[in-house]
Amino acid sequence: MAGSIRSKKFQSYSDEKILKCYLDKPKGENLYFLQVEINARGLEQELLSRQSKHSLNSKHPLLYYVFYFLLLCLFLSRFSNQLTL
Repeated sequence: MAGSIRSKKFQSYSDEKILKCYLDKPKGENLYFLQVEINARGLEQELLSRQSKHSLNSKHPLLYYVFYFLLLCLFLSRFSNQLTL
């Protein structure tokens, strides 16, 4: 990307910080300049591996689902006599 404008702010960041900022889901010009910086530094493969790890870590733990299932059961037990099917 020879004709791309690079941000001085992101040029001063380390590779690690560039990838971390990109995984925080930037918007607007920050997204553009981070993409330019990733392409200029050749961090595409590292970004793909980080994104796959990040997507695995962003799922809720099992306890989260158990908690909401318990709430649903409590709700149904409390109001089941008022429900008519």
